[in-house]
Amino acid sequence: MEVSEFPLELQSKAFQILSSNDNTPIETLFSHIYSPQHQNQHSLRSHALAFLQCCKHHHPDLLLIKLFFLLRTDTLLETRSNAARALHFLKPPEFWPKLKPIAQGRLKAHFLAYLAKESSLHVLRLTSILLAEILSVTYTTHQNWPEALDFLVSFIASDDDNCREFASLVFKNLPNESRFLVSSALGEKNDTVRVLHASFFSCLASSNRDVQVASFGAVVSLVRLFSEPAMFHDLLRAIMVGVFTLLHGSEGSYFRSAFAELINLVSQEPLLLKEYMNDMVLDVLQIAESDSLSEETHCLAFQLVVVMTEVKEYDHVFVNLPHETVQRLFFVPMKMLRYVAEDGCDGKRELEIEKAGMKGLKKLSAALGASKAVPLACEVFLLHVDNMEWRLRRAGITMLSVLVEDFSDEMVMMGSFIVEVVRKVLELMEDSHAQVRMATFKFMTASSNFVQAVQLLYHQRFVHVFCNALDNEQDLDVKEQAGSAMQFFLNNTLPESLTLNDNADTVMGKLLPLLQDKESSKLKNIALSTLNTVVQRCEEVAHKYCAIYLPKLLEACNDENFTIREEAARGIRICAELGTPQLKTLSIEYRPLSEKAQDLNSFQDLGRESTIPLVTGKAEVAEMMPAFCKGQSFA
Repeated sequence: MEVSEFPLELQSKAFQILSSNDNTPIETLFSHIYSPQHQNQHSLRSHALAFLQCCKHHHPDLLLIKLFFLLRTDTLLETRSNAARALHFLKPPEFWPKLKPIAQGRLKAHFLAYLAKESSLHVLRLTSILLAEILSVTYTTHQNWPEALDFLVSFIASDDDNCREFASLVFKNLPNESRFLVSSALGEKNDTVRVLHASFFSCLASSNRDVQVASFGAVVSLVRLFSEPAMFHDLLRAIMVGVFTLLHGSEGSYFRSAFAELINLVSQEPLLLKEYMNDMVLDVLQIAESDSLSEETHCLAFQLVVVMTEVKEYDHVFVNLPHETVQRLFFVPMKMLRYVAEDGCDGKRELEIEKAGMKGLKKLSAALGASKAVPLACEVFLLHVDNMEWRLRRAGITMLSVLVEDFSDEMVMMGSFIVEVVRKVLELMEDSHAQVRMATFKFMTASSNFVQAVQLLYHQRFVHVFCNALDNEQDLDVKEQAGSAMQFFLNNTLPESLTLNDNADTVMGKLLPLLQDKESSKLKNIALSTLNTVVQRCEEVAHKYCAIYLPKLLEACNDENFTIREEAARGIRICAELGTPQLKTLSIEYRPLSEKAQDLNSFQDLGRESTIPLVTGKAEVAEMMPAFCKGQSFA
């Protein structure tokens, strides 16, 4: 709701509630917005949010005072928690600069005094975000708040886990734009860096997992404080030990949170981490290769490698990796590509894992460069497609689909590899498992120089395999994909692929029956589109099969599917252009299908001097088609 849309009555009501000493209306408002029992009552929650927005826009000072008052003084845990949430809703970066310096000073003092006595960890966690935002806006607007920094340092050095977690969360939640400023302010204080280093080192090894994970984020946030090599080495070692400790713990969410912070560190501080990256790659492999861990954990671990490939400063790492390590890295995303369902009905989890594997392969290959990636891809491809396990064969062809996107030209230059690929692809098109056949036909539709080169060089072999697939394939989805692959193939190779009469007869003999297919409109449309392409680009084939094809096109004009009717109309126009002079006038003007059908029924507009008699039905047109195709005319 826009500011101008709040009624005066609502504004007046907001003023009364915020000015009152009675906190009940605000507590009721909180319950409507934040209480789980009201989450499904959308109307009630919507009205409460509108009221809060009205307070924010028309009475921000009163709302701020009321919320801070409730946060500091209310005895109910729920009210204090909701007050913290509402203060966050107000967005400190927006309201804080608008306050007068005297108001800011009072709120700072009251806020720190309140935090020192707050006993609820739940409320402290909520207010940590609030304090981080206020601290950030203070320093980014060229102000200082040394009392808050001293307060946080004393908390992080405390023996109390609640205090340590709270201080770590504040540092962790600092927005990126303020981290350097806060770090600089901390670095100016005597002994602060030493105290923080010792405290974080202790927190990273804490038996309290919440404290440990919060300290991961805090170290990443303030890492520039510890750029001195010895200090950074100590903390990085503690982080890696902590990661592996959490990895083998009972609660996986702690590991995911900690590892996410490690990924942030790798992406944000490449200059500090460059010399450690070879060891870190080996650590990642140790996690990603473990059979006792979930696929999600493997994906998360490999995400660190993906991040490394995106940072220029780490280029030398991949260039200098030993072949054995590169091969191990390559097999990690290959393992993700195996995670597919037997019936092809992959759920969200399977799709996400496969997507992560494909992205990982692409990024890793780009980082390795063609000279390393292509020979390795050849090696891995052959290892997988010769395996007895269908998931490995499917992974092999999927990997090839990813690689041809970036290294098509380099793969074309490897003559011996092309021969092997063609041999294996032809075999995989007739694989015993539908998922493998599907992936192979999909690969053959890749718009890459490699696939097009393979099709041009070996078109005679592909013609018959595609035709066999259309003839013998029992799985409808695979058959549709095979049809798409054949269409793509003919688009690339015509007219060369049909120069032999046997090839033309074979192709037309497989495509024409598909026009009567009752199972799949998609397959029927693919067949129509492919036949139209063949007829348009191979005049000899067009003349030979026009008499058979035109009646089928006329029948397709009555199909329920609009795209099929449109494709049939296009086919009639193509045949008119290539068939005989008497039919060519049908193609002079491309009009809607209904008008074309009228022309076909009446034949009144075939030409100004036409001697063709009026034809009353499509059956008669069909009977006349052989004569047209042979160039005959009727008196």
